[in-house]
Amino acid sequence: MAHWPKTISGNIFTIALAILVVPMLVWFLITLPIVFQLGLAAVVLACVALAVWRHRVESARERNWVGEFSFGDVVRRRHADEALEVAVR
Repeated sequence: MAHWPKTISGNIFTIALAILVVPMLVWFLITLPIVFQLGLAAVVLACVALAVWRHRVESARERNWVGEFSFGDVVRRRHADEALEVAVR
């Protein structure tokens, strides 16, 4: 779930909504012809594969950034420059 509610009443509402919607969704999917079910399954599998692929790409990009120039480096360098200026005065 993208955003889990922070309140107890929000959690209860979300769980109740899931309890009501999931059985209706399952019933609807069972009533579909097999061709549509297979097509929907293919779409779901493609979406899951795409999500896994994207996660791997993002992880690889993060690993490539290790040791590269970052905003934190700039902040540390500026602090060091300011400390040097204060020490010189």
